[in-house]
Amino acid sequence: MKHQIVRSELPVPCGTICLASLLLLFVLPLTSHAQAELRADKQILLEAIPGTETIKKGPDDKLYVLTRSVKPPSSLWISDYSGSSMRQILSGGSEPTDLRFPKDFTVDRDGNAIVVDGLIKIFSSDGKLLSSFPSNRPESVGVLSDGRILVSGFPRDNLVSVFDRQGRLLGGIGIPAKIDEDRFFNAVLNMGTIVVDREDNIYYVFRFMLTPMIRRFKSDGTLTAEWHLDAGEVPEQVVAAAKMKYQENRKSGNYGGVQVLTAAAFDEDSKALWVASGARVLQLDSSGKTIRSFDLVQPDGVPVQTSGLLVDRDFIRAAGALHGTFEFLKPH
Repeated sequence: MKHQIVRSELPVPCGTICLASLLLLFVLPLTSHAQAELRADKQILLEAIPGTETIKKGPDDKLYVLTRSVKPPSSLWISDYSGSSMRQILSGGSEPTDLRFPKDFTVDRDGNAIVVDGLIKIFSSDGKLLSSFPSNRPESVGVLSDGRILVSGFPRDNLVSVFDRQGRLLGGIGIPAKIDEDRFFNAVLNMGTIVVDREDNIYYVFRFMLTPMIRRFKSDGTLTAEWHLDAGEVPEQVVAAAKMKYQENRKSGNYGGVQVLTAAAFDEDSKALWVASGARVLQLDSSGKTIRSFDLVQPDGVPVQTSGLLVDRDFIRAAGALHGTFEFLKPH
């Protein structure tokens, strides 16, 4: 039976300022004024340091970590909850069953990894390719409890496309914000990260908005909330750099830029969405208000530039291409 996807939307403020980008750059170092600093306890998942892209949790508290690099080649690993006992299930190569240049992944309730790698590829927990299907320029992926797969890329008609396990398109979720008259430029401005909680609420975290924005949807596509982070919650250097780059691009016609929100994760223990902007992470309540925020630093004090985030009952785990994955005791 084909699922009908509702396309109801809340109005988008006309004054919302956005940043376009196809090239994702690391954000600038953070200032420390009046900002709580959280120091990492240790580095984990050491075998997957080069090109670490993101980290997820699967069934039985298994950790999955994805790397994206040329040498060593891209890889997907599974570890126990401590992050100390790892096994590689996928590596890079030229075959369809290999990883090529993966951008994101998610884990379903059976432990299968759904990877954005040009195609949408579904792998078992032992690395066997179960199926694959095309999507238009995919960038981020999520999965619902019934197995439906959510994909976002360069949004035109919808923010998210919904597929069944066989790759059949079921519908779309979310109307992109109208920011730029150029269709391609506007699609870039609406690029985002997909996060799904255990109740199948879908969070769409816009990566390039200068006024950072998040939308929440039900699994049928109904929009239930739109959140805007207050000024000062995201590091001011990031917003300043993003704004400058955006203005340069509008003059030159280029699309390169700086991400404002770089990662997101849902904490099932506290029922809170966490978002990252480089080294800063923010915990949001059910109304989108910031409960608290931290600047994440390595044991030696170097900021952890976060491209992947995982938060649960015990830890904040932040991953990035340069430093790998660090583990922080979650403050209570």
